[in-house]
Amino acid sequence: MKHLQSFPDARKQTVMQRIMSLKPSKSLVSDGDHDFEKTVLKLRRDGFRQIELQRHDTAFSTLWYRKGRSLLGLAAGDVAMALWELEESRASTTVMTWRV
Repeated sequence: MKHLQSFPDARKQTVMQRIMSLKPSKSLVSDGDHDFEKTVLKLRRDGFRQIELQRHDTAFSTLWYRKGRSLLGLAAGDVAMALWELEESRASTTVMTWRV
């Protein structure tokens, strides 16, 4: 859990505010027992770092961040949120991504 604490809280709040004010650029819903694990492994492989983990009653969400550059060479980043939900003994995974 140290890696969650290494991302500055002020930066995390800024990222959260930005994604809440934007529509996701991509959204994907999948049903399957191992889809969440596959999603997490793909995010890590693509260079994302986990910055937030929230547990809910029948779900949990993780927020991921990756530094990048815009077309003009300015600082930019990619944010991904993976949401795992259990509904009537079926698991579903939703992945949403934003460019911030």
